Amino acid sequence: MADSSVTRSTYNEIAELAQVSKATVSRVFNGDPRVHPDRVSAVMKAAKKIGYRPNRAAIALSTGRTGLIAVVIDDDISALSDPFWGMVTSGVSRVLMENNMQTLLMVAPLDDEDGAVSHYLDSNEVDGAIFAQVHKDGLVRKLVGKGLPVVVIGTPSSESRDIHFVDTNNVAGGFMGTNHLFKIGCKNIATITGDVEASAGLHRLRGYEQAHKENGVKVNKNLIAYGNYSYESAKILMLRLLASNPDIDGVFAANDVMALAAINAIEERGKRVPDDIAVVGFDDTMLSQASRPSLTTVKQDIPGLGEAAAESMMQLLSGQQPDSRILSTELIIRESA
Repeated sequence: MADSSVTRSTYNEIAELAQVSKATVSRVFNGDPRVHPDRVSAVMKAAKKIGYRPNRAAIALSTGRTGLIAVVIDDDISALSDPFWGMVTSGVSRVLMENNMQTLLMVAPLDDEDGAVSHYLDSNEVDGAIFAQVHKDGLVRKLVGKGLPVVVIGTPSSESRDIHFVDTNNVAGGFMGTNHLFKIGCKNIATITGDVEASAGLHRLRGYEQAHKENGVKVNKNLIAYGNYSYESAKILMLRLLASNPDIDGVFAANDVMALAAINAIEERGKRVPDDIAVVGFDDTMLSQASRPSLTTVKQDIPGLGEAAAESMMQLLSGQQPDSRILSTELIIRESA
């Protein structure tokens, strides 16, 4: 069933701009999953350029597809307060829109394999699901086993080859941030971790530990505070660290939000950043540039994570098997360390 809202001249114009055949334009507008993602993107960009919007209802009726991809974020990870997830979702949405698809954001608990999220995603309401960091892979494996295209942002806890994922090299990033503190002369470096039950928090902690080993310094377990990426928890943890370890001269926080909380706690105790205690964060969100002092941080390509996840999803929908991807990190040196 063709999208009747497309005239023959429109087909011709879009095909010429996209440098594809009229048949390819028709297949794209009718949701044919066999069309290569690059050609889908080219057709959608050409359609946008001439101001044409495909009839989504006609596409859904003819293909049985909804044109929706769920982005599922665990409500335990401060999804609405941390700018990180907004930037990830923006990256996902950008790629999906180029492919005539839309993002359905779901913020919900993911521990229950038979809960509301599972039932919704298994009811043909969406064409696929992109999961944020997950603590356990049970729900993901269940949905993959039922044939739903799934991509995970973050390294899965299991080594199943059926789970496609994109991630940042968090071990390298944790090493990079901590090693910088050693290089500028810090000797007693504390860390406020992320959630170590998920890969990002655990891997950044491993990087912190590796930097100690590289610099010939034994890790002091008393300088490790286990956080959850939130500002509130990090401030409490930093105050405790300062009270029990007055010789701290450096802090590596597993995200920018916690790094800013650490700075606030340090200044509340009458110490100066970076003169008395240097602080390094992780992410390089807009907060790191706006803070005073501006935050030295490990930059990861946050929108790029979302874009990579969406690109993998488009490959799955077209019948391809995407390779899992690990994105690199970069140290951004500012005033705090």
